[in-house]
Amino acid sequence: MRELLIVFQDGFEEANITVTVNGKQVRRDLGVSTNPLLGMASEVSVELPAKGAHVGVEVTNRGLKAITKVSGKPKSLLVSIEDGRLMMREGTGREAFL
Repeated sequence: MRELLIVFQDGFEEANITVTVNGKQVRRDLGVSTNPLLGMASEVSVELPAKGAHVGVEVTNRGLKAITKVSGKPKSLLVSIEDGRLMMREGTGREAFL
């Protein structure tokens, strides 16, 4: 097993977030909001299997959902809400709250 850092960035306002790995819920957070001074809402770590995995994020109270495949040794996953869409991209692993 290995850990993946998920960083929730811009666009979250009282969001109810569910994170899945290979379709199985691994985390649920309620009332997540972006801090405008930091441009970040929250960061969490989830366990990934040794081989590739599909990581899903759903903002249930806004009807937004995205899934991405991670393989190799991803450092982090950056998640934001932009123009009403949930966006996910791989990060460097150095993104964190100051």
